[in-house]
Amino acid sequence: MVIPGREAYDTHLNYIECLYNLTRNVSIRYIGSLKKAATPDLNTKKNLIALTRKSLNDERKIVDIDEDYSYASTSWLPIKSYYLIFNVLITIEYIFKLQKNIFRLGHATCIDEFTRKLRDGEIIFSEPLLNHVFDQSILKFKVKCGANLSKKTSECDMYKMALRKIAIYKLENWKKGNNINLRKQSHKLKFQSYIKSFNISIFDFTYYMRIRSNYRDFAFIDGVTTSDTAKYFKYYFGFTAFFLRSLEGLRNDLLALRN
Repeated sequence: MVIPGREAYDTHLNYIECLYNLTRNVSIRYIGSLKKAATPDLNTKKNLIALTRKSLNDERKIVDIDEDYSYASTSWLPIKSYYLIFNVLITIEYIFKLQKNIFRLGHATCIDEFTRKLRDGEIIFSEPLLNHVFDQSILKFKVKCGANLSKKTSECDMYKMALRKIAIYKLENWKKGNNINLRKQSHKLKFQSYIKSFNISIFDFTYYMRIRSNYRDFAFIDGVTTSDTAKYFKYYFGFTAFFLRSLEGLRNDLLALRN
């Protein structure tokens, strides 16, 4: 039963529960080969990854002890989760490229590169739904009214709704970053050019949730119980742990090819 006034919370909970379930046992394979080579800068982000992981695990332990702590933890969880995943991603990209300057790669550039790898079939998730890379059409994806709140909604539709929300965030962030005013003809042309090459994938999720955690959109945790925020925290933490495990599996496989 949907409780009036908490639709935003229930929607976000359904999205993250969907991702939690999809990534629970997922793995990622690289479809290709790599030449044997040394990886001297492999551990550039090792300490940062370890410290961020420890910080997240400490947060989880506190939430397990006292749900009242979950409100604060949930507010910054997407930020810590993203940076943990991002630093593993750029470590993986380093193994691919073997260039130390990879560790200075921009956030959006890194995310877009992994989406490209997924789109081009260079990497493959064991869960077929996660292999989808959506173009601009995801912005127009429609389901029946209330599907975002229903536990009966198919996993496929719930995943597409979650990625549609992230696609909206991505587009809004691009407009803001480029000061786009669609009443200006030059800006319309720039927008049309951008939207033609628009892509969104699971790799975008943690990045744009990190960005939105700084805005009003993350206020869906306002006005719900600490039990509710604890539940959201645990699903988001679990999703992060599962996704991270799949990335670390990919990293280890790539290292085995290099070494």
